[in-house]
Amino acid sequence: MARFGHSLGLLVCLLQMGILLPASAQQPDEWAGSDSCIECHEDRHASWYRTYHRSMTQTANPETVQGRFDGQPLTYWGVTIKPVRRNNEYWFDYSLPDSNEVFASYQVVRTVGSHRYQQYLTQVDGAADNYYRLHLLWHIQEQRWVHMNGAFLSPDEQGFDDNVALWNHNCIFCHNTGPEPNIQNYAELRQRADQGLAIDLDKQSLYQSRVAELGIACESCHGPSAEHVRINRNPLKRWWNKLRDRDASVVHPDRLSQTRSVQVCGQCHGQRTPVDGDMARRWVHTGPAYRAGQDLLASVIPVSPDTRVPGDSDADRYRLRFWPDGTPRLSAYEYQGLLLSRCYTDSQTLTCSNCHSMHGGDPEGMTTEWQRGNGPCLECHQEYADDPEEHTHHAADSSGSLCSNCHMPKIVYGVMTIHRSHRIEIPEPARHSAQQRPNACNQCHLDQSVQWAAERIEQLWGGSAGPQAEPASVAAGVYDLYAGDPVQRAVAAWSLEQAIGAGQQPGSWWMPHLLNVMRADSYPAVRRFAARALRAASVQQDAGAMLSALAEFDFIGAPEQRAQALRRLVERWRQLPVERPLPPGLLLDGSGHADAGEVAELQALGAQRSVGISVGE
Repeated sequence: MARFGHSLGLLVCLLQMGILLPASAQQPDEWAGSDSCIECHEDRHASWYRTYHRSMTQTANPETVQGRFDGQPLTYWGVTIKPVRRNNEYWFDYSLPDSNEVFASYQVVRTVGSHRYQQYLTQVDGAADNYYRLHLLWHIQEQRWVHMNGAFLSPDEQGFDDNVALWNHNCIFCHNTGPEPNIQNYAELRQRADQGLAIDLDKQSLYQSRVAELGIACESCHGPSAEHVRINRNPLKRWWNKLRDRDASVVHPDRLSQTRSVQVCGQCHGQRTPVDGDMARRWVHTGPAYRAGQDLLASVIPVSPDTRVPGDSDADRYRLRFWPDGTPRLSAYEYQGLLLSRCYTDSQTLTCSNCHSMHGGDPEGMTTEWQRGNGPCLECHQEYADDPEEHTHHAADSSGSLCSNCHMPKIVYGVMTIHRSHRIEIPEPARHSAQQRPNACNQCHLDQSVQWAAERIEQLWGGSAGPQAEPASVAAGVYDLYAGDPVQRAVAAWSLEQAIGAGQQPGSWWMPHLLNVMRADSYPAVRRFAARALRAASVQQDAGAMLSALAEFDFIGAPEQRAQALRRLVERWRQLPVERPLPPGLLLDGSGHADAGEVAELQALGAQRSVGISVGE
């Protein structure tokens, strides 16, 4: 839910270090609110209003709630929840399985998200203005409920409450405009810390938080605008500013320097920690110090693989959010990826707005049709404009000639899908293999080995192939699907879904492997991607019986439920014809079954690499 994701650890640290001091005086009300923009900027306001930024956090009502509160029971991790609607209110009723006795009911008072999935917040008596994230999210594309444990990169061994979160000291920072957490009981918590007592911040912290505006509104990117509104109430002043096309009382990100422009986005799309203890204290009281147009690095340090928070016992918390070569592999690190890109460091002009349009195009990615093509890259790389095939060695109208597919591959996990890397780089299959991360070439050529991809790179573009981790006899897709760490496995399964759906891979080749992953992988997120890929394969094979059985498989269902559904899936798969010839690298025998011995070896390697990853959402 939150793009910050570590204020909780910082608050514990401040208490332990004894530097949680009284809050400073409230800052003056500097925010004007998005409604104040309409009179002069009606078109801009309208284009912002249709974005998912605007609806990131909302009050729960019939217009904003997307989940199906129909009273159907859902049992996950040993507890049954019924999402119910009472008049125009939305509730989660909790009971034990096979019991009609409700032991708890929580009203949904706010929603978070309106694009990929929607989460729900409640308040409880005696907890001041605390907002807690509840256990179920509504997946908008799949039109189903998902327990929060299935949304992140952790194994099945989770507790029912593991992903309940306190919005006020985590999620408030990046999903709203002008956040002020305003912790109330710092003195009590400080006293407990001084006495060496355990602190449970989710249960013991009390807040009276406020935001200038729910959701990500105009002033998040253009800066607090109360003064701007006041000045421009004067029609002569407004006319004069418009004539000069400048107004120092408001920020225009495209008119900032390259560094300051990307920092406007980096304030949320780049997870970070306060620069020191004093700044951390300010955050938990009056919120972040940064305002659009200022120097972001004056108040924060972007999270890196080497980030350590004093008092945090999880030394790998941040390291695991990056591939071993330092490339981010979780969403909300787009800023860090861009800073690692030579296209950014060498150009002095590349900013987020080259590829994204905040007031135009498709809200899905905030991009225009031109930006989704090669247009942004060709602005600098004109030498490839006339004959792209000479450079790409793929058909000009194919996905292999889309610059971003090769130079910004989709290897980033977040909000239950896979996103494009924002580290712009040259594909190097061998080096990326040695760094235990996916490579761009084998995201399409999943049936080929990394060695094949490295040799093709050497043949077509020059350079040295170099050593790689994967054996030359195993297809990259098979290797990553079994032997990778949780993110590698998730990316491999997602890539299979895309390649099968696009007709780039015969689905029948991959069905046995996908069934194996759905049976044996202990990470719900990976099983979900494998089931989606199997659905794409079943559609391709016109296997209606497989699709029918797939509807019974729940990637977060109880083990016995999943096993029963898989038995039916395997029976129906065995009735399908085997598509030949079978590539040797797919580890399939003559009957189209996966080689049990070789698969077991790869799965053992994957088990060694499996560790839960703190996503920070």
